[in-house]
Amino acid sequence: MGDNTFSLTRTAKTALTRDTDKMKEELEADAAKYCAGLGKQLKVVDVTANKPFWGTGYASATIVFKALTAGEIEQANAAALAPASSSGSERPSMTGDLYNDLTKLDDLRKKGILTEEEFQSEKKKILARSK
Repeated sequence: MGDNTFSLTRTAKTALTRDTDKMKEELEADAAKYCAGLGKQLKVVDVTANKPFWGTGYASATIVFKALTAGEIEQANAAALAPASSSGSERPSMTGDLYNDLTKLDDLRKKGILTEEEFQSEKKKILARSK
């Protein structure tokens, strides 16, 4: 996919196979093995599953991940946690910047880049800037 970003998809062999959680686990293990083979670390970007109605298709799961060095992971985490504005004294507007900052932060949490703890901490900082 470019920029050290990769995607793996696993599709069930029969319409009777419906365990997408197991597929996700297997995909993450495959992705980690691939990254280790490159001498890099796995950074999961997104994991999705598709479980169509019974008999209308085959279940599948997809993982999108990056193969990064330890330094690249630290840079990505630092960039994700950096405040959106260049100056700490600037306040985001309630309708524009605040909403965008919170949305970006939520996206990072959903993608697994931020833990729930990091998300809550950064959310408090963003909300404090808006006061």
